[in-house]
Amino acid sequence: MMRNWGHLAGWALCATVVMGCGKGPVASDSAAVSTEGWSATDTVRLTFDVQQPDHRHDLQFGLRHNEDYPFSNLYLFVRLTYPNGRTLTDTLSCPLAGPDGRWYGSGRHWIDHRIGYKKRVAFPLPGTYTLDVVHAMRKDPLPGLSAIRFSLFDQTAD
Repeated sequence: MMRNWGHLAGWALCATVVMGCGKGPVASDSAAVSTEGWSATDTVRLTFDVQQPDHRHDLQFGLRHNEDYPFSNLYLFVRLTYPNGRTLTDTLSCPLAGPDGRWYGSGRHWIDHRIGYKKRVAFPLPGTYTLDVVHAMRKDPLPGLSAIRFSLFDQTAD
């Protein structure tokens, strides 16, 4: 358990650094994944608030894994729940390594990735939105992942 808190602290530090360089996220959330492996039945729940429904937003996931992660990609099922209960479900393909096997992300022991999810999305309702994320890989439990992060960036010009 202490190991997961260390990973979350690392994510918080990365978010602080990113926020210090230009326009940072207007909302973010993160969750640790079991070091025993991420089971396909373990839903990661992330939430964010939309204060200005007239603005456009980019949505981005962050993934952290180590060398034990056995694949060059990751598929996720993502269910977005609106404040009024309406849902939208997507399948997200996350390329993590090139054909030569080199990771696209940054880091040595723990590799961090930024995965674009949606661009210039309008959220019609103010309030709290929920993202329920499960992996869609054949190996279960999925080893090597430690954390999933979500960030919301306001793309409306000031």
